[in-house]
Order: sequence, then C-alpha cells, then structure tokens
Amino acid sequence: MSVKHPELVLGAAVLCCAPMIPNLLAGEVAGITAAERFLIALVVCWILGSLLSYVLRTYNAQANRAQLMRIIEVDNEAARTPSSESDGQE
Repeated sequence: MSVKHPELVLGAAVLCCAPMIPNLLAGEVAGITAAERFLIALVVCWILGSLLSYVLRTYNAQANRAQLMRIIEVDNEAARTPSSESDGQE
C-alpha cells in the first residue's frame, strides 16, 4: 500500500482530528484517547489515500496506453496513404 504524497495523508488525519482539539485543551478528552483517535484517523486516511493513488495510477496508465494507440494508428494511416510526391504528379 503505497501513497504518492504521504504529507497529504498526514494533513488529512490532522484535519479529521481537528474538531477534537478544543476538547483536548479543555481537558475533556484524555491525551491517550486523543492519540488513539489520531492513529485511527491516520490509518484510515492512509488506506483511503492508497486506494485513491491506485485508482489514479490505473487511470493514468490506461490513458497513456490509449494515447499511444492513437499515435500508432495515425502513423499507420499516414504510412498507408500515398503522398502526392509518390504518385508521380509534379
């Protein structure tokens, strides 16, 4: 499970836990509980980030393959079509 930008995963986990900060500072949430919630948010964000990376990598590979096939088809059509110079017309 690889993620292209782990700093974005960390930022997403921080944003998920941001609403808990006032309660943590007020003493309503224990530090251990906050750390556990942050680790859970980090794992969930990492899994979602790796799924998103996989989808984007797959889409990118398919798009590149399709683009190469279009280029090959255009080159093949150009090779099959005789040019005006090879017709003997001057």
